[in-house]
Amino acid sequence: MVQPKGLQGRHENDFCWTKRDMQIFEYLHQLRTFERRHLPFVHTIEDLDMVSLIGLHQERGVPLTLKQMLSFDIGSVATLERRLARLKRLGIVLQARSDADKRNVELKLSPRVSRIFQRYSALIATSNNTFGAERPG
Repeated sequence: MVQPKGLQGRHENDFCWTKRDMQIFEYLHQLRTFERRHLPFVHTIEDLDMVSLIGLHQERGVPLTLKQMLSFDIGSVATLERRLARLKRLGIVLQARSDADKRNVELKLSPRVSRIFQRYSALIATSNNTFGAERPG
């Protein structure tokens, strides 16, 4: 019987993998494969949080400013600035002065990265049909 790491030594009836669990791990494997292939710029949780937050605001049509990002407690100011500088240098995040207030800097994902996340979303939606809803019966 296969037991997850950290559960070795427990009685075998305490935990066992079902066929559905294995399908979930197949799904997770597909997601991780996509992430490794298409999101190599995401090195840390902070990177993923920042990109997700910028994308969320962009999707809502409400640009995210640097000051707003710092208020989400993703990490320390120094860490966010360092990570953001790296993402901008790689062309993942674009910044522009706000049309409404030239003192503010607005952050957006590059069109290429937006397309990657649209494909990622399609992969999740396709798999969600399999795992997201309980089947009757």
